[in-house]
Amino acid sequence: MATYDATLHEEAFETMEASRKTVYTLIATPEYSMICSGDRVEFGKFGSITVGMVRRYATLEALVEAEGWQCLMPDAQDADDALRQIRDTEEWDTAEEQARGIMAMRVREAKRKDPE
Repeated sequence: MATYDATLHEEAFETMEASRKTVYTLIATPEYSMICSGDRVEFGKFGSITVGMVRRYATLEALVEAEGWQCLMPDAQDADDALRQIRDTEEWDTAEEQARGIMAMRVREAKRKDPE
């Protein structure tokens, strides 16, 4: 089992914790190229998710077409809104998405860390 670090989006983590958001996605950078089922993604001192199935898609549109937008952004109004919300985050680089594709990870478990 490997552990990867990711930027915390508290609202996204809370929806994963409530089992409403079941897919976490990142741009397929070399850092994440070896991620696989059973690995953990850490969100600093806040919490972590355990990764289930991992799939790679060329674009967010391809992910939404294959798996649906509700698993990715359950609070979005529709697929276009889900895509906009993801791409509007400060860390998302659309040019890098187009060049590298994305990693879509099923969230097996979301777990908060105990405050110290």
